[in-house]
Amino acid sequence: MRKEKEEADRQPRVSIRSLILSSVYRQQLFVSLMMHLSQQLSGINAIFYYSTAIFSKAGVSQPVYATIGVGVINTVFTLVSVALVDRAGRRTLTLVGLGGMCCCTVAMTVGLKFQNNFSWMSYVSMAAIFLFVSFFEIGPGPIPWFIVAELFSQGPRPAAIALAGCCNWTSNFIIGMAFPYIQVGCQI
Repeated sequence: MRKEKEEADRQPRVSIRSLILSSVYRQQLFVSLMMHLSQQLSGINAIFYYSTAIFSKAGVSQPVYATIGVGVINTVFTLVSVALVDRAGRRTLTLVGLGGMCCCTVAMTVGLKFQNNFSWMSYVSMAAIFLFVSFFEIGPGPIPWFIVAELFSQGPRPAAIALAGCCNWTSNFIIGMAFPYIQVGCQI
């Protein structure tokens, strides 16, 4: 452990500016930022921020309890992800999570669109939301947060984590603020 610490201390610190301008770290930085963007652009914030309104629209009589259920599923599947990440691999979990989320989004959209025609479609919407959160927490939720530390050595790691976190929270803010307008724009 001492040898590892001494080796890490020998590496020069890399500033955010030099990290962005360096061609050596370009690919790792691109992967880190894209993983954080995919996490935020997946639609999870729309579910978390507006789940009560979505459940109300789906015809749930007590949408607050369904929203609490989303939080419980979020917690449980985060623990599942921790158990699976080293066995299944980061890439596999991310791709399975994003693919599952895509299917759930289609199911939720179909359920909400046809709920007036078929009463059972509201259950399809609810199940799709719960599965969406499950797939998110299996891979795209937790993996971007620690993949940055695994991609960078000790010198550029703090700058890379700062950039990835800034990218994540900036896109989180933009999505959270833009979703109501996007939702109104999509209602034709």
